[in-house]
Amino acid sequence: MARKYTGSPGGETMRQHVRSALFAVIFAAFAPSAFAQSAIAGLVRDASGAVLPGVTVEASSSALIEGARTTVTDATGQYSIVDLRPGTYAVTFTLTGFRTVKREGIVLPTSFTATINADLAVGTLEEAITVTGASPLVDVQRSVSQSVMTRETLDTIPTGKDPFAVGQLIAGVTTTTPDVGGTQIMQQPTLQVHGSSNNDNVFMVDGVQIQHMGFGGNQTGFYFNDGLMEEIGYQTSSLPAEAPVGGVQINMIPHDGGNTFHGSLFATGANDGMQANNLDDDLIALGFRAQNRVQSVYDVNATLGGPIRRDRLWFFGTFRRWSANNFLGNTFTSTGDQAVDDQHISDATGRVTWQASKRNKVSAHYDRSIKWRGHRPNNWLSASINDPISDVVQTTQLNYIGEVKWSSPINNRVFADAALFSLPINYTLGFEPDATPNAIATFDQIRSTIGGVSPRMDTNSARMNTWAGSASFLTGAHSVKAGAQVRTGWSQELFTIRGDILQITSNGVPNSVRLVNTPSGHKETGVNAAVYMQDSWRLNRVTINPGVRYERFVMSIPAQSAPAGTWIGPRDFAAQDGIVNWNTVSPRVGASWDVRGDGRTAVKGGVSRYDRLEGITIIQPLNQRNISFQLCPWSDANNDLTAQLSEIARDRCSGSLQPTLGNVDPNLKRPHQWEYTVMVQRQIGANTAVSVGYYGRRFGDLYTTVNAAVPSSAYSPVTITNPLTNQPLTVYNQDPATRGLVRNVVATVPNLEQHYNGVEFQMNTRMRQATVFGGLTIGSDYGDQDTFPAPLTGDLNNPNVSINNRGAVGFDSTYQVRGGFSYRLPANVQLSGSIREATGLPQSRVYPVTTSIVQGLTQVTQNIQVAPRGDFRYPWVNLVDLRLAWSVRSGSTRFEPTVDLFNVFDNSAVTSAVTTIGSSLGRPSAIVMGRLVRVGGRITF
Repeated sequence: MARKYTGSPGGETMRQHVRSALFAVIFAAFAPSAFAQSAIAGLVRDASGAVLPGVTVEASSSALIEGARTTVTDATGQYSIVDLRPGTYAVTFTLTGFRTVKREGIVLPTSFTATINADLAVGTLEEAITVTGASPLVDVQRSVSQSVMTRETLDTIPTGKDPFAVGQLIAGVTTTTPDVGGTQIMQQPTLQVHGSSNNDNVFMVDGVQIQHMGFGGNQTGFYFNDGLMEEIGYQTSSLPAEAPVGGVQINMIPHDGGNTFHGSLFATGANDGMQANNLDDDLIALGFRAQNRVQSVYDVNATLGGPIRRDRLWFFGTFRRWSANNFLGNTFTSTGDQAVDDQHISDATGRVTWQASKRNKVSAHYDRSIKWRGHRPNNWLSASINDPISDVVQTTQLNYIGEVKWSSPINNRVFADAALFSLPINYTLGFEPDATPNAIATFDQIRSTIGGVSPRMDTNSARMNTWAGSASFLTGAHSVKAGAQVRTGWSQELFTIRGDILQITSNGVPNSVRLVNTPSGHKETGVNAAVYMQDSWRLNRVTINPGVRYERFVMSIPAQSAPAGTWIGPRDFAAQDGIVNWNTVSPRVGASWDVRGDGRTAVKGGVSRYDRLEGITIIQPLNQRNISFQLCPWSDANNDLTAQLSEIARDRCSGSLQPTLGNVDPNLKRPHQWEYTVMVQRQIGANTAVSVGYYGRRFGDLYTTVNAAVPSSAYSPVTITNPLTNQPLTVYNQDPATRGLVRNVVATVPNLEQHYNGVEFQMNTRMRQATVFGGLTIGSDYGDQDTFPAPLTGDLNNPNVSINNRGAVGFDSTYQVRGGFSYRLPANVQLSGSIREATGLPQSRVYPVTTSIVQGLTQVTQNIQVAPRGDFRYPWVNLVDLRLAWSVRSGSTRFEPTVDLFNVFDNSAVTSAVTTIGSSLGRPSAIVMGRLVRVGGRITF
């Protein structure tokens, strides 16, 4: 039974929230836990094949500020060195009475366990044997699926130099906004993989989660500096217990500095004269008058790092300024000019790494970002034509990442670390500075235009903090890990409207006004705490990776107030604590079998339960301070197109200045998923690895908002003709007695279900002159929609919503090809590129049923899906990008001019279009950007 929350009875107090957070932090400090980045492990034997305990194993690398890490093999001859930075390593094995063995040139990527075994022969320590061989390409101990983009790959393959743009090269990853030459990196698109949820994008810097608690919970609230990244790891399946959710988990590994000074300067850019015109006759026939295209794009990035004190204190700094100014597709100003979305971001980062003692290392970094967007559409009211004066200008007041991390190999068997992260976000979506101070926003509902000034100004602020602690116990065949993570935060939006009024016209004729309860807004808070335990248990050639995660998520609305406005007095609202209080347990188990015992062939898989990532916006409908309005008739008696009080029929207003409060079902469950994976990986020769895998995913406990005041029994069937098939179609008319009844409830809908099944083939080869990586994914993402884009609504008590609601979901793309390559030509010339091919994403077909179609239709207008989503699709996307670079050296300095060619074949696939049946059906609003030439270069020293 639904309950409406108006106060805090039965909820949790803030004191309880703090107590929960403190418990998890204390657990993090003392419990055995770890979020290791990478590891080297293996088995040491003598010439007869007997295991050798007591062998000293040292892993050394210039990537380690301490220079080297050591351990000793246990009674079974096994060893493991955890939490190693990405880099190139040498591993040395020593034992009195045996020859020393040294293995050099081991390239260790992030989140990878390299298996390095050794056979020691009888002799003296001075009789050293040095072996330089190929690095392992198959992780035979971990069951996780991941792809790693090294610094070399990030610098070589032409991309937008952004974690989201780079992520589009990962096998199985899909998005709605394919990037062409960095034109889309001013906004953060959603990435999906193997049927994952839109919500399930997790962002980490150095293993610490960086996530906005507001909105849907899947945003970072930050734009990242590419120069900071040493590597980017993309984990996609069979994630361990320390991973909060299932989906695309992006771990950005920052540079640490080093014992030598080094730096770089990268710059690139393009303008509208460097882009092809991919607007063809077919698009024009669909009503696409002007395509989205580049006005200008540029990116400048400088880095500098080195020692403050060798082997003790390192620094690294980077500055980046990047911009993408784009003409908007089919969007025009009141003067007929094509509208421009102009924006730029500046970012400066400083990082220090301090080896405080032999066993204690501290790293800290501060990353400050400033975004400016000159003409952003307002967040309240959408229109086809925006006069630039009616946009908002986005300015940043405060936005930074602050992170401190401590790590310590306490002894050869125990490793511990702890981290603290903070992210404040303050930005304003303000009125355009050229708007006159007394201008009032006017919306023409027939022409779909906004003029005068933006309908609303938003002042947004948020704070996120993360505490994480971890430790590892390495005991014999077990590597036991456990730990805790705590995220706390709040998010607030404050709304201001000129005159607290919006004027509405019809073809220029005054019609009505919205009288709004501004100043208004909303603020919500959340505490998300988790504890987990993970084991890695080696049984000869098999490694079993069982884990379990307990998570608690509490969402509340704090006490808040609003001052008086034009139409409403001052307001005070009591706190509503513990509106949502989720407690979940997620077991996960994976396994990996080293088939031949040589570290070259692995059969691995897993079964994992994940919660879905959620944001505190889910409780926003209960906030009594939120925006609301009355709609009142307006007759412009003096024809000045400015509404005076005497011209507004206040006695005939509909709606309310008090928000129509929603409800959250007290039995609301947190959505979750089960994931099933099986994979075979094989290293072929010294430089190539191939794999084939199956990926399955099934979602449950999905929720939506239903109108509990109008049950399904209040609707009666009516037969109409489906305009697509000319066949009979049953729709439903609402009982007139229930007209106007509303009690919206966010509730779990048990019969909602989504599932994914797919196979994937991957190949990765690294030869002396060339590298190639790529994958082919074939899959299907099918089920019931639980989120409904406009003009659809999600009230599943209304049987019209269930019509054709089962079909392709998310970013379902049947066939996907992803890959990249580089090839070194003579004369220090390098050719590199990437390919992104995919089946077009699914479309819906929406039919507005009105009283002209069903006489006496209570709803007046009822939007119906007249075909399952996926029966119609956007066109196939075919993107090939190329780069030609020439490298010139002068001493220790390298100059590398580059020429990039994006969208080589000038693909013009439609990516967004009108899906409502009518005269505008199929009219595009965006296509893939046309072929673009971008020139630039890099200097490194």
